[in-house]
Amino acid sequence: MNSNPQTQNKSKTLLLVLFLLGIFMGAMDTGIVSPAREIIQNFFGVDRNIGIWMITIYTLCYAVSMPITGKLADKYGHKRVYVISIALFTLGSVLCGLSNITGSFSFLLVARFIQAVGGGGIMPIATTVIGQSFSEEKRGTALGLVGGIFGIATILGPTLGSGILDIAGSSNWGWLFYINLPIGIVIIALSNSIENVQKKSKGKLDVLGAILVTIVVASFMYALTNIDFFNFIDTLKTIKVFPFLIIFIVFLPVMIYVELKAQDPMLDMSYFKNRQMCITLILALIVGMSMMGMIFIPQFAENTLKLKAGAGGYMVTLLAVFSGFAAPVSGKLIDKKSAKLVLLLGFFFIACGGIFLGLIAAKTMMTWSVFLGLALIGFGVGFTSGAPLNYLALAAVKEDEGASALATLSLIRSIGITISPGIMIGFIVNAAGKLQTELMSTLKSAFDGAMSSMTGMMGASSDAMGNASSNMGNASSHIGNATTASSSMSGGMPDMSSMMDFSNNPKATELMSSLKSSDVTTIIGDLKRIFSNLGIPENISKIITKGIDDSGQQIEAVFQSVINNGYTNLFLAMAIFSVIGLLATFFLRKSSKSVPPERVFTDL
Repeated sequence: MNSNPQTQNKSKTLLLVLFLLGIFMGAMDTGIVSPAREIIQNFFGVDRNIGIWMITIYTLCYAVSMPITGKLADKYGHKRVYVISIALFTLGSVLCGLSNITGSFSFLLVARFIQAVGGGGIMPIATTVIGQSFSEEKRGTALGLVGGIFGIATILGPTLGSGILDIAGSSNWGWLFYINLPIGIVIIALSNSIENVQKKSKGKLDVLGAILVTIVVASFMYALTNIDFFNFIDTLKTIKVFPFLIIFIVFLPVMIYVELKAQDPMLDMSYFKNRQMCITLILALIVGMSMMGMIFIPQFAENTLKLKAGAGGYMVTLLAVFSGFAAPVSGKLIDKKSAKLVLLLGFFFIACGGIFLGLIAAKTMMTWSVFLGLALIGFGVGFTSGAPLNYLALAAVKEDEGASALATLSLIRSIGITISPGIMIGFIVNAAGKLQTELMSTLKSAFDGAMSSMTGMMGASSDAMGNASSNMGNASSHIGNATTASSSMSGGMPDMSSMMDFSNNPKATELMSSLKSSDVTTIIGDLKRIFSNLGIPENISKIITKGIDDSGQQIEAVFQSVINNGYTNLFLAMAIFSVIGLLATFFLRKSSKSVPPERVFTDL
């Protein structure tokens, strides 16, 4: 290798560009598709249960491919496997775009599979090479840069996706995927200037281990995506969960046995015997679980700040800005202090942010409180999600196992990310379940008062019109009509208490079960639809419709109060996860320095 410092600096710069571009592409692609998910689903004419597979198949294959590509990179060289991963990801992206032309949903799923296999090798390998290319004194800064680029790409993804759809048109959504083609070509072209460093092989490729890892990870991840943790026992019995948990339980001990016996295991069980690495993996799981509360930020902001539908996405951008700013700062702090300190600060910020959003922002519903809560969480995510965990993982294993260690770390974090939505969304679903009862109670009170007033007004109107008839003979027909109306409104008035009691009305119960909880406007529209479908006389229906409109502020207050109670519990759960992470961080060694290779696997 050329020892010229200038040449080495140029090589290191090129290496950074090469691998950071890959991280940027992979992270951007995650968000760029999100604005078009329903557009793509509607294009193929498939329902939501089928359409969700465009996400599910990517998530599963991505998780499965990470430990396998990580091991292959350590065995056959980081550059070689990285370029193959980039090529697969680019090919899969192009095929995804072409499915817009072929019109085949099955074609799209195959393309997403290829894209996911390639994507699983990008982040772990790129992070490993960047981390190991810098001295220990500068490694934190380099890994912080990785986190910063990831944050920027996350911000740009949804915005760029919406922009492409605006320019190309919703029917040409394939261009969302074509954007990866020039980036992939540039990366592959630049890779010719980078040397492939191949480590000394410890044994033959663990093919059986790869098969078992695939079975265990895929079955476990798919079962997790279908578990309702608030209805745990019942969902365990469903066909989407029970068979896959059985497969996981049967094959897990087989996988562990095979991997313990393998010369060069696909998933190294020694990581779980290494105290520092084991704690790092636990922290990765907690980080994944605590991060997923952020996916509900747009809906929370729209409900709390009364933003129009879709505007809540800007709050995610704001959070990502804080996270992207904090990531490189965390890297600097690692170099100056320690990864342990950075994690402690990160979990502390997330816990404070969750408590602030849950107990203050959700109650005061003020813009400044939401912004402050998001700033705290953003800093916390920037401090925990990237640099410190990657740094600890690289420091805890031998240099020639860096990609395998980071791939395992990413896999565990993905499991946390998969578990979390099933827990978090339960708080919102439970709150939405109470919404119907609260709304009916509010409307019943409002309608009882309105109908009482209406009865009195009709009686008075009848008397007044009776007096007017003696002076205006030509108005007699109108008086008769008014008197008839008055009679029907007073004597024939249905009891609002019984009307609002839906327990014995199957049709009303069915309609109420379809009540949506997306926004106040939808709620009001749904309530009107419900009453219009109950067969109520037209004159009564008009009064009820007007009553719903007049009760708009009350409905909005009830909606915000009930749903925000769900968000309060959600953010407090996120804070609890972070407190657990903070406590677990104390079990890390004080020093952030590397462990000598001969001590790596003798901690326990």
